[in-house]
Amino acid sequence: MSDDITGITPTWLHIPRAANHNALAVQTDPMTAALSHATEDAYFNAKRARTVLLRNTTEYVARLIRKALPEAAVITVDTEGKELHAVLDGDGKTIWYAPATPASELHDGLVEDINGLLSDVIPFGGLVGAGWEVAGEGEPYRTVLLPTGDLTARGTAATSFPTPEGMATVTAEFAPGGSPAFWLTGPNSTFAREARDRIRAATVNSGLEWKPGTLRIDAHWTVVRTGSSSDLTLACTALAAAGAIDPAALNGVALIGELGLDGRVRGVRDVTETVRTAQAAGIRKFIVAADDFDKVAQNEDITPVGANDLPAALSFLEEMHEPTTSAK
Repeated sequence: MSDDITGITPTWLHIPRAANHNALAVQTDPMTAALSHATEDAYFNAKRARTVLLRNTTEYVARLIRKALPEAAVITVDTEGKELHAVLDGDGKTIWYAPATPASELHDGLVEDINGLLSDVIPFGGLVGAGWEVAGEGEPYRTVLLPTGDLTARGTAATSFPTPEGMATVTAEFAPGGSPAFWLTGPNSTFAREARDRIRAATVNSGLEWKPGTLRIDAHWTVVRTGSSSDLTLACTALAAAGAIDPAALNGVALIGELGLDGRVRGVRDVTETVRTAQAAGIRKFIVAADDFDKVAQNEDITPVGANDLPAALSFLEEMHEPTTSAK
């Protein structure tokens, strides 16, 4: 249980990471390699589903608590007992504590419902990745920030990125309001951290608005293995979820390029092969780095454009989408 609670991968579910995976695929027969890929994909999908489960449960719990305590901002959870331990306001003042606070509007029946939810989700683990931090009391208590803002105004966007294994999914979700937060989830924490920093810096340094709220990007395992060439896809999907462009503008367009901290789009290695992968999947519209345009434009069966920076890429997406939105 301790492994599940801390988010550490149990030894019985150890999956080879990127450096070992390619070597494994080369050294084994095609069936073993295919099963290795499938296991990694299933593992990533399970981690992503676990994060979504914890996030949605936290939002549900916040809704239930605020019906009784509108000023609630933080809760402390006993992860061993799988129950609510305390509720705090925005100033850090305790406004409810277990087993019950006298004269509280948070009655026993509601607490039982909340504890039932916590009992269902805590065994799945992944608390660290979902932002459940160790409380001041120490283990097994965890501090959980309750989301704010209009959850019904949440924005989503999705697209795909060409990888050596085919087209892989990228999704993003933006919930406005509350404390700013930005997560990029995936099975490689180093990639996620570096890509997240590039995307945020490129957005801000390009003069684009970084809206207050919670932004989450989910990148499929095969996207992670492509490295920084997926930066442009990740950034545009995130910004579409946040409302910078219509998410539908991502449909049928492949975005290939690395982002510099200043917002410039840089060329990538193997851009020709990456384009061919997307083309084989039926993609005909491409946005690539301006430096890669001449190389990509030699393919007469596609329609590419070269973007110098992130704002230009967003503008190209809107232009490509305009005929569809204006059609009668």
